[in-house]
Amino acid sequence: MNANRNAGVLLLGSALIGACSEPTPTASRDAPLQPTAMIMGEIDRGHPYVGAIILDAPSPSWFPAAYQPWYCSGTLVSRWVVLTAAHCFGFAAQTTGYPADALPLSLIHVSFAANVTNPSSWREVTGYVLHPHFMPPFGIPDVALVFLSRPVNDIQPGQLAPEGYLDSFKNAELQASTFWDVGYGMLGAEDNFALTGDRRIARVGFKQLDATFLYMERDPGGPCVGDSGGPILLQASGVEYVVADLHGLRADVNNTKLACTGDFATQRTDLASVVNFIQANIASHGP
Repeated sequence: MNANRNAGVLLLGSALIGACSEPTPTASRDAPLQPTAMIMGEIDRGHPYVGAIILDAPSPSWFPAAYQPWYCSGTLVSRWVVLTAAHCFGFAAQTTGYPADALPLSLIHVSFAANVTNPSSWREVTGYVLHPHFMPPFGIPDVALVFLSRPVNDIQPGQLAPEGYLDSFKNAELQASTFWDVGYGMLGAEDNFALTGDRRIARVGFKQLDATFLYMERDPGGPCVGDSGGPILLQASGVEYVVADLHGLRADVNNTKLACTGDFATQRTDLASVVNFIQANIASHGP
C-alpha cells in the first residue's frame, strides 16, 4: 500500500479468478457474490486456504493503535507453508527494531478462521523466509513464506500457477477475465476503516501485465490495509490457480483515515525465481 508522503506501503492481499471463458469463483458455490468493494466486501466462505498473518508488533505512527495487532493475508500452499508478502515483515521490523528477517517468532501467528480475532484460532510458526532478492521494507519480489509448527490437514492448499502462466494469456483475454480480491483487511470509510478480522472477497479489474506485476484497478472493489500478501486466483479448466499476491495500493492519509481508493499492483507468483523459491521451501518443509 503506497501511502502519500508520511505513510508507507502496508499489509495487502488479493485473489484473482479469470480465464478465457467467464470464470466462476470457488466462493460462489456457497453464496452469490455481489459487485461490492473489498473494503465494503462480502464475507468469503469459499477460500478456507486464505489465512491471516497476525503480527503482534507496534503499529506505525500513522496507524491507529486500536487496530493492534495488525494483519497481513496469505495463502496455504502446502500443509506446512503459507505464502504472503515480504513487506509485511519489513514494516513490522521498522516498528519493533528487529531486522526484517529476524522478527521473534513469538510475534507471528497464522489463522485460517473466518474471523481471526479470537486468539484460540492462532497457529504458532517455526520460522519464515523472505525472497532472497527482496530488499526491506518494500522491495521485489514481494514474497515471503511462513512455516507452521503443525501441519494443516483439514484445508486443501491453494494451487500455485506454473511458471509463466500469465504469459500464456493474451491481453484481451485478461481484460475480459474476472479477478477477485480476498483478504482480512479494513472496511471502508463508511465503517470508519474498521479492522474486523473477517475474511472478505470482492471483484477487481485487470489493468496491465508486465514482467513483474499484475496491475489491477478497482472494478468496483479493491483491497485496504490488512489485505497484503493474500492470493490472486485465476480459474481455468476447472482449476483455481494462485498467480499473484497483493503488493500495494495507494492510500491517501488524512490523520488516521485511509482512502483505499487507488489502483494497485500485485506481485506475480508465476515468475521463475518465485516459483523456484516457493517449491524449494515446500520441498524442505514437507508437502
